[in-house]
Amino acid sequence: MSLFDVIVLILAGLAGGVANALAGGGTFFTFPALLAIGLPPTVASATSATSLWAGRLSAIVPQSRRINLRDPVIRRRITVALLGGATGAGLLLITQERTFLFIVPWLLLIATVNLLYARHMGALLRRLLGLRLHQGLEFLLEYLLAVYGGYFGAGLGVMTLAFYAVFTRLSPNAANALKNVITALILTIAVIIFLTAGRVNLIAALLVMLGAIPGGWAGGWLAERLDPHLLRRIICVLAVCITLYYFVKIIILRAI
Repeated sequence: MSLFDVIVLILAGLAGGVANALAGGGTFFTFPALLAIGLPPTVASATSATSLWAGRLSAIVPQSRRINLRDPVIRRRITVALLGGATGAGLLLITQERTFLFIVPWLLLIATVNLLYARHMGALLRRLLGLRLHQGLEFLLEYLLAVYGGYFGAGLGVMTLAFYAVFTRLSPNAANALKNVITALILTIAVIIFLTAGRVNLIAALLVMLGAIPGGWAGGWLAERLDPHLLRRIICVLAVCITLYYFVKIIILRAI
């Protein structure tokens, strides 16, 4: 690994840490950087998840008091998160590199749409789904969301909040706290599986973490001083550009 690669990974971690602290979307910075230094696509995805894991886990601590582990609904959500995260991680391990690379633009598109329209998704789904369908779909969608988190995970926090807006009556603070716990658990079980299978480039993951830790602090500092809507727009624009780049590079150019 060259000095240039080291700098790229640290800067990607820094940008990803800032993005996650402000509006989500850290994977849009870490995953492309890991691909750029030559890691195979599935290894890059597993390494990206591992490098962002510590930040997800640390978010649990200040909000854990809001989570009642005696609540059977919370226990069910935790169980579904672990099962789905493990399923997604397992699917990534058996996906061929060429197949996963072809899927990447579509995964990034899903995450980008969620970043752009997160605020409107809850209201739209409420109009489209009836109460009976809510009860029938809740378990399935919660499981599929966890599978996506274990498989790729970009935009997972935004998707999870949109899910809670539709299927729960949680206050914004309670929903955010539960989101942090659930996404951390999904990522934890996925990272354990990735590490056990040897799919993580540990040096690259540590370099990204080296940037992500101060990036998370800087993001929190910026959130108190800059317009959060402006920052979110900037991240959304970058997400659109990165998604378009991978569609052109992987889908369009290969078809010509």
